[in-house]
Amino acid sequence: MGVDYSSTDAAFGFQPYGQMLRAQLYAVITAPTINVCINDIVVHGSTMVSTPVGYLAAIEDGSVPDGDPQIIGSVIAVFDSDMKHVSYIAPAATGNGTIAGYVMVADHPDQLFLVQEDGDSNAIDLAEAGMNCDLISAALCAPDSNTGLSTQELDSDSAANTEALQFRLLWPHQDDTPADDSNANARWVVRANEHFYAATQAGLA
Repeated sequence: MGVDYSSTDAAFGFQPYGQMLRAQLYAVITAPTINVCINDIVVHGSTMVSTPVGYLAAIEDGSVPDGDPQIIGSVIAVFDSDMKHVSYIAPAATGNGTIAGYVMVADHPDQLFLVQEDGDSNAIDLAEAGMNCDLISAALCAPDSNTGLSTQELDSDSAANTEALQFRLLWPHQDDTPADDSNANARWVVRANEHFYAATQAGLA
C-alpha cells in the first residue's frame, strides 16, 4: 500500500498531474552542485552541450531552483551517462567527464503538477487559489532518504498575486482541506507561472 499524502507532512516534489503533455531529454553537466531527483523542478542552464545522443540543453546545476524564473518542468526519469536508469544524480557525479547524466523532463508550459505546500508558519488557504507561489527546496535539493524522491514543496509564505512568482495555485487536491492556517501540508494542483517556454502572469488579487 502506498503512502497516504493527504494533508500529511511527506514531501514528494512536483508530480505531473492529469495528462502528460510533453517530455524531453536534458543533460546534467559533470560535477553538479545539487542533487537531481525524480519530481524535482529543474530550470534551464542557459547552455547546450554535446552528448553521445546529440546536442541537448543542460539544466542549471549550480544552485537550487527556488525563485528562478527559467523553469522547464519536473523530472520524470533520471539516467546516468550510459543511459541507465538511476534513482537520482548526486552532487559531484562525474559521469563520462562531460555529462553526469540525463533527465527526462515534463516540460510543456501547460503541464499540471501536484505538490505539497510546506505550511511553514503560514499555510496556503483556500482563498489563495489563483494566486502565485514560489517553490522551496532542501539544501542542495537533497532527496528523501527512504524513497529517493524530490523533497521540494511550495513555499507557503510566498503566496501572493505578484507576477514574479514561479507557480500558479489552481486548486487543492480533493482529499485535502486547506481551510485555514491550522491545516498545513495540503496538496495543490499547480502550473508553472514562470516558464522558459511561456510568459508570466500576475495572480488573482
